Amino acid sequence: MRLATLLVLGFIAIGCSRSNDNMTRFHEDGRAKPVVAIAAMIDTTSYEAPWSLSEEFTTSLVRKIGASQQIYVIARDDDPLSDNPFGPDLSWIKQSFPNEEFVVFLELVEHVVLPAKETNLVSPQEVSSNLNMAVRVRVVDLRSATPKVVLQEKIRDSYFIPKTLIPTNYNAIVWGSEEYMKSPMGIAHSQMIDEMAARIIDYVLLAKSR
Repeated sequence: MRLATLLVLGFIAIGCSRSNDNMTRFHEDGRAKPVVAIAAMIDTTSYEAPWSLSEEFTTSLVRKIGASQQIYVIARDDDPLSDNPFGPDLSWIKQSFPNEEFVVFLELVEHVVLPAKETNLVSPQEVSSNLNMAVRVRVVDLRSATPKVVLQEKIRDSYFIPKTLIPTNYNAIVWGSEEYMKSPMGIAHSQMIDEMAARIIDYVLLAKSR
């Protein structure tokens, strides 16, 4: 199973790389698109999955933003960050991202499945539940001598999982498979990615227009 999972993730990485190579830096009218780096998501949750949630969210977000055709997006997950991207010191960012106009930092701070309502009469498996998620997002503008934060917020989402659904075995239905995209977690993550992408695109384009 571990080998199969690694193969799936390998194909996804290849596909993401190819899609990035095929993206153009310019609109059809010749205007340059904003160049945005997305650093690998930091995962500070204790949620255990058979794959990396950080890799799933980062890869999916890069793909979603790239598909908008409004931004030239680059995945920057080659080196782990040695500085705190959410701290007050921004001086190191331009050196770490010398060729980008903007950089996006992400931190998964909540990813937990909880009963939809408290009850002591039945087991958790017999009640509906919510997948609660929260991601901290910071977008930094690197175009001037001094980096500037143009977006900093915590995006939250909650996905309702009815008790009538058969529990999903995520050791068998892994990220990257067609079955996963139809699973509660797959749908919940997709909704979260859509919200994150929309916010990032809006703020980058607004900053670029000024």
